[in-house]
Amino acid sequence: MHTSTCLQMANFQFWQHRAQRSTARDFMAFCPDYHALDRVGVVSPTLEAGILHTSHALLALTTAFYDTLRARTTEFFDYPQHFAFVGAQGVEVHTEGGLLPPATPNLWHAWSWLDVWPEAKWVTTPATATDMLRRVFDYQINRVFWPRSLKPASNETPLPAYAWKMLKTHVKAVYYYDCAEQNTQSAAVERVEIRLAPAVDAVVQESRALLPPGVITDQATPSSQYYEAVAVDDFLATMQRPT
Repeated sequence: MHTSTCLQMANFQFWQHRAQRSTARDFMAFCPDYHALDRVGVVSPTLEAGILHTSHALLALTTAFYDTLRARTTEFFDYPQHFAFVGAQGVEVHTEGGLLPPATPNLWHAWSWLDVWPEAKWVTTPATATDMLRRVFDYQINRVFWPRSLKPASNETPLPAYAWKMLKTHVKAVYYYDCAEQNTQSAAVERVEIRLAPAVDAVVQESRALLPPGVITDQATPSSQYYEAVAVDDFLATMQRPT
């Protein structure tokens, strides 16, 4: 809960990019219909993927959550309903550097530093599109951060029909992450850029530094992160078409 005392929404800048046009926006434009009880799920095929690519958005949502609590009372102890769905093979966790056993020291500290806590919110699952989507369904997620490249394979057993109907009802928004800055040419594509003030960037750097040994962390930390907003119906249609 350390971010509740050091972050405020003024620490974030939101920019909408569409067809080479950029417009400054606010948090509610990034997350329309936001509610403090929203359940946010980050699909992270490796332990570090969500840390490296969604930390800006996660901290913005966490700040919005604490802003709501601060407006109600001067004392609180709570965490947002944010979940990390992390790829695993059996009990071992996927990283770009290989599998890590669950007993690896400080395995989850980088996620907890982003206030994804307590430990019940660190959920391991096979790193397939269908298994990840099943977690989104099981945990009744409202806002999904999904790696752009993760698509269902032809050998994956699809979710039952009722699950698709319930996902369509429960999911408010889907954001593809790991989206390149230059992919902003199409008028049909909306990308949101989140820029950070130094106070937030410090939290991001501290989180990255807490990734355990064996995790590849030589990627430069971007000053901005980009997210592509995708219609829920379009996302679910893509998940129903195996590649």
